[in-house]
Amino acid sequence: MASERGSDDAFRMSTPAPGVALIRIIAKPLGVLTMAARRHLADAVGALAGDPTIRCAVLTGEGRAFSAGSNIREFEVTTEWIEGARLLEVALNECIANSPVPVIAACNGVTLGGGAVMALACDMRVASASATFGFPEVKLGAMAGATGTQRLPQLVGPGQALRLMLTGCTIDAAEALRIGLVEELVEDEALLPRAIQLAREIAAVSPAAVRATKRCLRGGLAAGYEAGMRLEADVTAPLGLSGDAIEGKAAFVQKRTARF
Repeated sequence: MASERGSDDAFRMSTPAPGVALIRIIAKPLGVLTMAARRHLADAVGALAGDPTIRCAVLTGEGRAFSAGSNIREFEVTTEWIEGARLLEVALNECIANSPVPVIAACNGVTLGGGAVMALACDMRVASASATFGFPEVKLGAMAGATGTQRLPQLVGPGQALRLMLTGCTIDAAEALRIGLVEELVEDEALLPRAIQLAREIAAVSPAAVRATKRCLRGGLAAGYEAGMRLEADVTAPLGLSGDAIEGKAAFVQKRTARF
């Protein structure tokens, strides 16, 4: 991966640490994403799986926003446009969620609407103290779709999810942590270092085990306990016979750091 590259001035990619990709949303204003930007971002996330040098990714914003969601100026009152936009946003969020490369959302500020749903699709969320979260779509006669109505209750429970989605209220980072919307809360200046540290820790362990774990967990969440157990049964033996497993056990016995 190049040291830094971007697409349509919507995001930039860099490698701040070995094995770690940093995707920074730079779209103005407030990280608002056009349909074209979403398509290019999905392509960029999808390409991570084919890059053996990347083992974890961090998705963040710039300035005072992670992302405020969709560019409302693109909206067209037609069934064709609404359905096309929905499918495009779902595709991006599913690409993030289903990527074999874990994605950490570093929520640095305004995280609203489609931007908040995109953060839900990530594997974990670290918030800065000044971050805010909300799903204000109902105030515009819409809903937090594109997987939002399904992902939010998995994190915070149905009652809290409905409170957020039916009122369109905005909450601060402390409340987001309290209800389980984010996993960690740090001071503003510590956000990116902490997210990159987490990504480095993931990048240092067995990539085969990371991918198998994420596949089973996501599969179980999507299709239920029995489906998740079938996935576990499918991947356990191949994982145990993998080069990563052989190296990990050898390193443990020899009391050295594994070289994955």
